[in-house]
Amino acid sequence: MRGEVRAIAPLYTDLIYSGFDALPELGEEVYTRAFDLQLGGGAAAIPIMLSRMGLPARLGTFLGSDAISRLAASLLEENGLKQYENLYRGEGRPVVVSTVFSYGGDRSFLSFGDEITQADLADESCYAFLKGAAIAFAPQGRPEVVKKLHADGTVLLYDIGWTPEMKLADYKDILQYVDFFTPNEKEARQLTGEETLEDALRKLGEAVKTPIIKCGAAGCIALDGEKVLRVPAVDRFIPVDFTGAGDNFMAGVLYGVYQGWPLARCLQMGNVFGGYSTTQPGCYKAGLTLLQAMDCLQYYDAD
Repeated sequence: MRGEVRAIAPLYTDLIYSGFDALPELGEEVYTRAFDLQLGGGAAAIPIMLSRMGLPARLGTFLGSDAISRLAASLLEENGLKQYENLYRGEGRPVVVSTVFSYGGDRSFLSFGDEITQADLADESCYAFLKGAAIAFAPQGRPEVVKKLHADGTVLLYDIGWTPEMKLADYKDILQYVDFFTPNEKEARQLTGEETLEDALRKLGEAVKTPIIKCGAAGCIALDGEKVLRVPAVDRFIPVDFTGAGDNFMAGVLYGVYQGWPLARCLQMGNVFGGYSTTQPGCYKAGLTLLQAMDCLQYYDAD
């Protein structure tokens, strides 16, 4: 495949505290045994990770003139992504700041941001940035933009966040044009009203070309035509923090798509990216390289 992978996404800066026994009570101060400052996850992880792997990737994002925006820009370049465009023209503080309390697997957050997202862009600006991409992360709430990108021949991946009222019918205007849709187990069940993952998968398949359900430590399942693919996770990884695992999974899948691999192999690479990312706190700290990814991919060939 030729061309860039593109996404429009806000940036997050994560202040990650780990190695503590309890959060402070009022008036108390607690020192943690570890701290890190990183970019957070979200759709921005796709161009960041794929750029690391040597693919042409570009991010459209939102940066202000404030100190946090300058920090986020420096962290982008520290992570190897120099191909990004600032789509923000306002005076606010568009980068979200999150304080992350990592409990050795699970985590909790305190976050602040001015809630400036791609929704603040006109459809024309959104399409102009994504037009010409080989693969794009489909923008949320933009059915006309997604329709145009589909007509252009752009391969589209779509993902959503959890809401308790989510229904499949609410997304059909976009899903009909999407190539890959990647909800997690909880989202898939809520969207479809189905209890079993296979039933949920087949229900999703009525709305989208290739549904993929992320199953965490169990790997993932996907519908390839009429065939259900079950791809277990790589069990050699020792998880420390699950922040950004789903975002890394999507990047791994798209790496395989870009290379023209069969769907099963793309899912295996997704599991490698996602699983490896859990071995260190945060979305990018594990520092997966292409050589390491290809080595881990051999886990599946040994079966």
